[in-house]
Amino acid sequence: MPDAPTLDAPTPSENATLLWSDQVVLGDHETGLRVVAAAVKVSGTRIVDVTECDRETFENTVFSGKKRDISGRLLTPAFVNAHTHLSMASFRGMGGAAIMRNNVIEDLYFTVETKVEDADVRAFARMGAYESLRAGVGVVWEHYYGGTELAGAFEDTGLAGFVAPTLQDLDGPGVDRLDHQWQATYDLLENTSLADKGVFPALGPHATDTVSGPLWRRIADAASKHDLSVHAHVSQSIEEYERAHERHGVSPAKWLASTGALDARFLLVHGVFLSESDLKILDPARHTLGFCPYSQLQFCFPADVQSWDEAGVPWLVATDCAASNDGMGPQKELRFVAGLRSVATSWSHQQEAFHKSGSLHDARELQARRQRTFDAWPVWADPDRLLARVWSIPGRLDPKMRSGVIAPGAWAHLLTWDVSHPSFWPGNDVLRTLAYAEPGDALDGMMVSGKWIGEPGTFRQSLLGDGAYEEARSEANARLKSLLARI
Repeated sequence: MPDAPTLDAPTPSENATLLWSDQVVLGDHETGLRVVAAAVKVSGTRIVDVTECDRETFENTVFSGKKRDISGRLLTPAFVNAHTHLSMASFRGMGGAAIMRNNVIEDLYFTVETKVEDADVRAFARMGAYESLRAGVGVVWEHYYGGTELAGAFEDTGLAGFVAPTLQDLDGPGVDRLDHQWQATYDLLENTSLADKGVFPALGPHATDTVSGPLWRRIADAASKHDLSVHAHVSQSIEEYERAHERHGVSPAKWLASTGALDARFLLVHGVFLSESDLKILDPARHTLGFCPYSQLQFCFPADVQSWDEAGVPWLVATDCAASNDGMGPQKELRFVAGLRSVATSWSHQQEAFHKSGSLHDARELQARRQRTFDAWPVWADPDRLLARVWSIPGRLDPKMRSGVIAPGAWAHLLTWDVSHPSFWPGNDVLRTLAYAEPGDALDGMMVSGKWIGEPGTFRQSLLGDGAYEEARSEANARLKSLLARI
C-alpha cells in the first residue's frame, strides 16, 4: 500500500493549519480566476502550499498541525483597500453635502486636522479598522498623520497593511509635523515586530501642491535607499493642477517626474486631472493608479479610467476615506466600475439629440451609442477583472507583502463565505456574486497574517461582541466630542 500523501513543510510547525474546501478561489489578474477543490496550508503568516485535491485525499493526508474541513464555505483572498485614511472615519458626515462643492480637503479637513491629537488618531483609526475588517478588508494602504499611532491601531485590531505617515512642507496640517512624520516612517522601518504581524511602512507625500521639490527629492532618495513604496495623491483637484502650472509651468505629473520621484515604486491616487501626455510618462512596471469611484463622485468627479486602460497603466479600486465615501468596503465599488461603459451614454450628444427631438431615429442612435461603448470594453464587467482590482493588483504593490491571492509565498489573508446564505443563492457563479452582489452578511470567517480574527463561523458578530470593541468605541466617542469642542 502506498504511503499516505503529506502536505507538511520540511520542518512542520505545530501552529500550521491545513484548510480544505470544495470551493477555493485560485489565480490572479494575469492567469484568471478559477474555483476548485483544494487544500491550503498556512504556517506562521504565510501560505506555504496549495494543492488541488478532493476530500478523500485531504482526509488521508498526514499532517502534524491543525486540519480543518470547511466544505460548504467558499475560501477567497481577503480584500485589499489600497488607499484609505482610517482615522477620517471620525469626519463622516461632517460639514454636510454642501461642503463637497469645492475643495473639501482645504476648506474643511485641513482646518479640523490642525486640532487632531496623536491619541485621537489611534482611537479614530481603530474604528475605521473595525469597519474595514467587517467589510472583509484584511490589508489597507493607510495614509495619514501620526504614523506611530496608526500602527498601534493596526496592532489593536489585527489589521495588516502599509502605513504612510503624511509628509507635507508647503501647506496643510502636516507642515509643523514633518520631522515627526519622517521619524515615524523610520521607526516603522526598523520595527521588526510590526513587520512580523504584516504592518510595513511606505512613504506618504501628501500631494504635488503641498510637497516641495526638495522634499520630493528627499522622498525619492529614501525610496531608493530603503526599498520603500511611495503612496501619494496626484492630480486630485483643479487647485493642484492650477498650482503646478503657476509654479512650474507643467502638469503635476510632469513636474513630479522632474523631481525624480517617479523613479520609485509609486501608487498615484485619484488622477482626476491626468492628460494623455501625463499617462505616457508613467511606467506600468513600477507605477499603479488608484481609482476611488464613490469618493470621487462626491469630492470631484470620477477619473477617466478608460484612458488609463488605453495607456496600459495598471489601476486598482479603493475607497478613500469614510469622510468622502461614507463606507470602507472596496467590494461595493466594483459595480460602479462595471457600469462605467454604459453610464457615459446618459451625457452623450446622442442623448442630447434624442432629448430635443424624441424621434425614433435619435432613439435608435442613442441605443447604438450604448452598444458601441458596451461592446468596446467587455473586460470592465468581467468578474475576474473586477475582483483583481481589489485582490491581486493591489496585492502586488509592494513585494514585502504579497496578498490578494491564494498561492504559496503569499501572506495568509483569507476569507470564508457561507455560500448557503441567501445573498449567494443559487450559487451558480460565486465570482459574479462577489463582484456584483451584496454578500457581506455571508462573510463568516477571516484570517489576517495567519491568525483568525474573531471566531470562524460567527466572524462579523464576534468581531464586535467582545469588550475590546466597546472600549474602542467609548474612547473614540469621547475623543471625538473633545475634538469638536476644540474646533
